[in-house]
Amino acid sequence: MTARALRTAGLAPFKQGMRSLVSAVTVVAAQGHEGMAAGLTATAVCSLSVDPPSLLVCVNRNASIAPALRENVEFSLNVLADDQTDVAKAFGGQAGVRGSNRFIFGHWVRSEHDVPLLVGARVSFECVVAQVMDWSSHHIVIGRVIEVHLGPEGSKALVYGDGQYKSVE
Repeated sequence: MTARALRTAGLAPFKQGMRSLVSAVTVVAAQGHEGMAAGLTATAVCSLSVDPPSLLVCVNRNASIAPALRENVEFSLNVLADDQTDVAKAFGGQAGVRGSNRFIFGHWVRSEHDVPLLVGARVSFECVVAQVMDWSSHHIVIGRVIEVHLGPEGSKALVYGDGQYKSVE
């Protein structure tokens, strides 16, 4: 592919290309507006540093959780197990539910910091928002990890690639 082809590829080829990037499926959850929990399925997630322990998640500015993710607010990043596809679909807008009704999928508990945590997730990270940066349609959220809750041993990971949820050991 030539440099010119890359410049003129457009949005559809970009989206198709990004579908080739296989990613762990996560649900970001926080205490939302007026005490209602908010969350979304996210694959644009990565570790940022070990010292201090921190991660990065990208969230569309129009997402229901976006207003809740402001500096010094706690949130969770829950890495889904392969038996939690229904949770991924609910929080990804594929189950016909919106807002806090998404939390009827999966078993959710509240942490000491009043953060929603998904029981049975491979791991749940409790974070404090350290910084939010804007890029185009998204917020880039840096979370400083304050607690790590390891899930059941031997669970398989739920990943997303080529437009499908898949299981990986």
